[in-house]
Amino acid sequence: MNNSGYKRFPTLHENKIAFVCEDDIWEVSSSGGTARRLTSNSGEVGNPFYSPDGRYIAFSGKEEGERDVYLIPSEGGANRRLTYIGKNTKVVGWTKDSMNVIFSSDASQPFTGRMELYKISVDGGLPEKMPFGIANNITYGPKSEILLGRNTLDPARWKRYKGGTAGKFWIDRKGKGKFEKFLEKVNGNFASPMWIGDRIYFISDHEGIGRLYSCTSEGKNIKGHSLNKEYYVRNATTDGKKIVYHAGSDIFMYDPFTNDEKKIDIQYYSPQIQRQRKFIDTSKYLEDYNINPDGNSVTVTSRGKSYIFSNWEGPVVQIGKAHGVRYRQTQWLFDAETIVTVSDDGGSEAIEVHTFKNGNQNIRRLSKPDLGITAKMKASPKEEVIAVTNNRHELFLINLKDESSLRIARSKFERIEDFSFSPDGKWLTYSMSESDFLSSVFLYNLETKENHRITPQGFRDFQPVFDPDGRYIYFLSAREFNPVYDTSYFQLGFPLGVRPYLITLKKDTISPFTPEYRRLFGKKDSHHGNEPDTEQDLKKKKKDDVKVEIDLDGIQERIISFPIPEKNYFQIAAVKDGLLYSREPVKGALHHWYWEKHPSDESLERFDFNTQKSETITKKVSNFKVGMNCKTLVYRTENKLFLSTNLFEESSMKQEMKEFGLHSRNKSDWIDLSRVKVNLDPMSEWKQMYSEAWRLQKENYWTKDMSGIDWNAVYKRYLPLLDKIATRSEFSDLIWEMQGELGTSHAYEMGGDYKTAPDYKLGSLGADYVYDNEKKAYRITHIIKGDSWKNGSPLRTPGTDINEGDYITAINGETLNAETVPNSLLVNQVNSIVSVTVKSASTGKTKTFDVKTIASDTASRYREWMENRREYVHKKSKGKLGYVHIPDMGPNGYSEFHRYYIYESKRDGLIVDLRDNRGGHVSQLLLEKLSRKHYGYGVSRYGSVDSYPSHSVAGPMVAVTDEWAGSDGDIFSHQFKQMKLGKLVGKRTWGGVIGIHPRLSLADGTMTTQPEFATYMKDVGWKVENYGTDPDVEVDVTPEDYAKGRDPQLDKAIEIALEQLKKKPVEMPDFKDRPKLALPVFEMSTNGNGSAHKLAN
Repeated sequence: MNNSGYKRFPTLHENKIAFVCEDDIWEVSSSGGTARRLTSNSGEVGNPFYSPDGRYIAFSGKEEGERDVYLIPSEGGANRRLTYIGKNTKVVGWTKDSMNVIFSSDASQPFTGRMELYKISVDGGLPEKMPFGIANNITYGPKSEILLGRNTLDPARWKRYKGGTAGKFWIDRKGKGKFEKFLEKVNGNFASPMWIGDRIYFISDHEGIGRLYSCTSEGKNIKGHSLNKEYYVRNATTDGKKIVYHAGSDIFMYDPFTNDEKKIDIQYYSPQIQRQRKFIDTSKYLEDYNINPDGNSVTVTSRGKSYIFSNWEGPVVQIGKAHGVRYRQTQWLFDAETIVTVSDDGGSEAIEVHTFKNGNQNIRRLSKPDLGITAKMKASPKEEVIAVTNNRHELFLINLKDESSLRIARSKFERIEDFSFSPDGKWLTYSMSESDFLSSVFLYNLETKENHRITPQGFRDFQPVFDPDGRYIYFLSAREFNPVYDTSYFQLGFPLGVRPYLITLKKDTISPFTPEYRRLFGKKDSHHGNEPDTEQDLKKKKKDDVKVEIDLDGIQERIISFPIPEKNYFQIAAVKDGLLYSREPVKGALHHWYWEKHPSDESLERFDFNTQKSETITKKVSNFKVGMNCKTLVYRTENKLFLSTNLFEESSMKQEMKEFGLHSRNKSDWIDLSRVKVNLDPMSEWKQMYSEAWRLQKENYWTKDMSGIDWNAVYKRYLPLLDKIATRSEFSDLIWEMQGELGTSHAYEMGGDYKTAPDYKLGSLGADYVYDNEKKAYRITHIIKGDSWKNGSPLRTPGTDINEGDYITAINGETLNAETVPNSLLVNQVNSIVSVTVKSASTGKTKTFDVKTIASDTASRYREWMENRREYVHKKSKGKLGYVHIPDMGPNGYSEFHRYYIYESKRDGLIVDLRDNRGGHVSQLLLEKLSRKHYGYGVSRYGSVDSYPSHSVAGPMVAVTDEWAGSDGDIFSHQFKQMKLGKLVGKRTWGGVIGIHPRLSLADGTMTTQPEFATYMKDVGWKVENYGTDPDVEVDVTPEDYAKGRDPQLDKAIEIALEQLKKKPVEMPDFKDRPKLALPVFEMSTNGNGSAHKLAN
């Protein structure tokens, strides 16, 4: 393997270079040659750094499951874990004396990904936080100078990025904690700062590609040094003399003193274990399944490979090519012999027809139509015809005999995903959206080629299916609009509202919802179950085949609802004399984003026309399918499949067969998926996945011209690197690089099948502590105050008498010391009961308490952070201002906003904190609430005065945002300004507003996201993307601010709101001059003529 391998993260010391390849550390001479392996770890490693004296290599490792700092001797040997943090941890360098490793971590942050710098002794112990606040990198000048990198990540992952979170530098020229911005006017994304002599070297892409640059310590005389033209320079490091970095899959070295750059020629020999063939668990990667029309066989698709086999025994046959091709939507045609599937053989998706004869497969690939990415496919029950929909919102009919195709529908709004053939194959019903959030049911006549809308517009009608007898079309619809009162706010919603409906296809067809159904629609033959058909049976069946006749006139007036409650119905299927449906209980959306896979929490039920009742078949169902015979059922529960060959056989029939001595051949049981042996060649799969990831971007990117990017050239540029990768993590890195060429937000890659590594999660006590050398114990400096009912510190559990200032002396009976830190004894103790021995600082007594650890203290730290700021705003404004923080624009952020807004909005003004908002999709809902104007009051005799409309703010609002507010956080920040709700204070936001809706994962479960939905603002057009939103008042948080615990952004927001209140105070009416409704007083006459006159009051 001459110069092979996907080499990353180089570091050097004099004439030695260490780098990461195949998730391990290797070492080679700086002049090149054969590399030797230094680690052979269970978990992947990254970011190695030689110590300045060359004795050690520190690196980020996952040897025990969570990423922490490890150390090995540079000549090789056993690695040693230095930190026990259990959060995002990355080695970034050393102190000059080689005594401490410097790393970044979000360990004590209320938000994931907000990194601070720490250092830890090579002897272990507790890490020490460095006093610089949010920072990712640090480099030291020749004297006492310090240069910090904030947001200095990897520019290659979003190339040519110019938004608010672009990497920036801060410099302290005298080492006294006084920082100023550095290279502020250079519009680039900085990374990897290195101070060598009198120049500062760094990576930047301000000229269009990530290269190595340098400048003087005054920020002048910027020079470019690397000669790369194809790939970004990445992860540069230095030993103070030379610089190494990687570009593509190669290592380069640059000599600042000679201005020479050279590629290191590395001879690399490895067994490449992760490239070797393996067999995977079929159920773990189960994608799809289908049923043979006769009900005696199934297809299963797992890991992009499709298989057919009889239900209970016999061989398993793989469809198509063994490796390198992905198959989807695999199913039988009506003849129960021919298979149709979607294949990406050759690099693009197409329909393939597979037939089997004498043990051989014959494959016919259709060249037309160009389908893009197939969404759904269904076969006709009578002909060699299929219906196919795609990502382009199109619906096609394809004749597999002559390979002709016809596009019969296209939606301008959403994909068409629900469609069904009639029992005679002459009609196709489908639902299609003709406006946002709404859809109607349509009918297409295959003979006349005419489309007809059969449900009125204005509702969300979906999942239409034909009744097996051709009398009805069933569908789901959200047309009840039965509001439910909210329990916390004065508002109503529609959490239910869906119900099954039917349409009678003939004018004279009566409703099936009648006690007389069995008499009116009873069976006319005595054939039972799945017994073999005789020749006479077959002739009779052919003669009696259903012929569907439809009276289109007035069909929209023949809609009838099923007599079952409105619920969250997810799926329906037509069966003989009934409807099969699944429904899910209403439940909260916390910790569940709308595109994520639903848990198996659906109930599968059947409505039986004969009994006019619903019956439960099973619980905990993800999805289900019914065969063409409308008898065979397969349902999925988690990663298992249950099959019933005739679930709907009537009990009376079973009893009748028993009386005559007959036995049903039907069987119901779990399908044995272990029969399917999925043989995997990782290299072939990675090549297929690379092509598919590229193709998904090409098909789904929001504008057809790919914003001017030559996407074909990008494919060719990164394709040669595929031959270099040998692990799943390297493949992930390659996909990030390739998709980064879009120069667009939201092009992510996540998940997938990684090498199995240890997973010893670290339990947390929810506290901070320092080692007291005199007491030989760990003094508790802080116990986190979270919500006691769900995420509080274990040390605050009722009955646990542990206080700040007390000393932890032992855990689970093991004595602590300077080297044995508390967290080292909490490895693999997550959510476990542990004994904590504590010496009281006030009494000197020692007690042992049993507490249950938590998995993470991030939620507790967030709650404490939020409450501290709320209290700060109240105190500084003397109670005049309320405060809410919105951590994201998903269900969690929506929850956080409403948790506090109902109380905080009652004050004179409101601070809305958007900082660190991770985006989502609910910004418009929150802005709608904040935009309510205060117009009046509700006054009662005994109660308080209420605002009208409810939950409106009487006075000024000020929003605080920063560079970590992104996506829908960008949109909220921008629209807060555009809607003139108040001033926006802080920093320019992230700048990523092209939304995503991931639907198709790659074969190994990897989810890639495609930027599909661009945001256009009336005031700036497309310019929020890759730029962000500028605040009205810019306020930065300096390293000194962080060090001293100051929050200048929040202070400025409070100042502005109070100034506005001073100019225009909120004045409550005195509510005097209340209406007087005294009865009039009259004087009546005595003359009997009925005259009277009103007396003066």
